[in-house]
Amino acid sequence: MAERIAVQFGAGNIGRGFIAQLFHESGYEVVFVEAVPALVDEINRRRRYTIHIVGDGAQDVEITHIRAVHSERIEQVAQEVARAEVACTAVGVNVLKQVAPLLARGIALRSQNSSAPPLNILICENQLDADQILRNAVLEHLLPELHTYVDQHIGFVLCVVSRMVPQMTPEEKQADPLAIKVEAYKRLPVDAKAIKGSLPPIVGVEPVENFIGHVERKLFVHNAAHAILGYLGWLKGYTYVHEAMADEWIRSVLDECMREVSEAMVRKHAFTREEMHEHLADLYRRFENAALGDTIERVTRDPERKLRPNDRLVGAARLLLQNGLEPKGFCTPIAAALLYDNPADVSAVALQRRIEQEGVGTVLEELTGITADMPMHQCIMNAYLRMKDCAL
Repeated sequence: MAERIAVQFGAGNIGRGFIAQLFHESGYEVVFVEAVPALVDEINRRRRYTIHIVGDGAQDVEITHIRAVHSERIEQVAQEVARAEVACTAVGVNVLKQVAPLLARGIALRSQNSSAPPLNILICENQLDADQILRNAVLEHLLPELHTYVDQHIGFVLCVVSRMVPQMTPEEKQADPLAIKVEAYKRLPVDAKAIKGSLPPIVGVEPVENFIGHVERKLFVHNAAHAILGYLGWLKGYTYVHEAMADEWIRSVLDECMREVSEAMVRKHAFTREEMHEHLADLYRRFENAALGDTIERVTRDPERKLRPNDRLVGAARLLLQNGLEPKGFCTPIAAALLYDNPADVSAVALQRRIEQEGVGTVLEELTGITADMPMHQCIMNAYLRMKDCAL
């Protein structure tokens, strides 16, 4: 019987700490394609590693039947892609163009086998156009006569990654460079409309028709909630997300924001109110998981990006306005993000320098697109001054 192979590009937090578990539990041999020689060598030396699930459902899951190929070994990677049943990327959007020639060579080999089924590539990059970035980059490395083959046989399938995988400490990495700590959550919604042929059953993988709805729910509910807890938690001096969740004032702000954005999700994407209630209850339980050790510093990182018009906080506020709702709650966390002054965060340092030089009102307009003539601008400014001038 032929080996069932899943090719996983990237052996980092998501590749090793999430997707490999799904493939392993679905009966695949997992072949990692990785650029870090030490990781490749360690995977091939041991052929196994442990995922530590912490909090609710705590257990150790041993991932076996694995091997790794260095990304510079183009022909070997191509051979793996040519015979794989499924593939996945979890490398970061900026690295997709480096993955593309490897995939292209494998697709070219695969096209020579008339009996090869379609290959679906799960794209775990959490960027809405990552499928087009990868597809276009792959086509650049293929002869024009193979472009039709790609259109008919290769699925570029976006995924919504929501499992929380906090950074391991240097001491933990030194003790075991392959071990990884995660939460139990292991659902992976994927874009059903992008699948070519049929996707083989994979534990946790859920093809959904309303994919954009799931993407926006991840960004404007899950990611937004993390940012709210993070920026308000930083102002209160907390270290961990679960500490912020236990703070009465922070929780009240979070609840108001989540009520607002949940109603927007119902109006725009036809989620039921019961679905949103259950989704939030599950998220809250996960945020309260002290064993995960998820840090305020992780969820606040890069405030300039997180204040962009289409990102988690301002994007959620715009979603409310577009659906006839007033974003009262979101004024406070947006203001808190403008107050984030972590000296260890390059983006936070740059943000505070801009505010000092240009004034907070100007920076608010430039970063978020919320102009001075909008009611929300004054709401944010009031919250900013209130939190800046008084101890929380």
